[in-house]
Amino acid sequence: MCVAIPYQVVEVKENSWAEIEIAGVRHKVSLALVPDVKAGDWVLVNLGTITTRIDENEAKEIINLYKEIAEAATL
Repeated sequence: MCVAIPYQVVEVKENSWAEIEIAGVRHKVSLALVPDVKAGDWVLVNLGTITTRIDENEAKEIINLYKEIAEAATL
């Protein structure tokens, strides 16, 4: 099973790399499959490569669902 967590692009770097972030944690990822992303875009990542750009509302909905699951798991 593949779990898709939305990340926000913080900075697009030279040589087809971008810096992404979620919950204060940053990662460096490849833009090879989606080269036209910009800072502020929300994306899905697989194996260190951005695979899809998604709408901000969809990203926030997914994040909220994960938070609900985490809260339910601690009950």
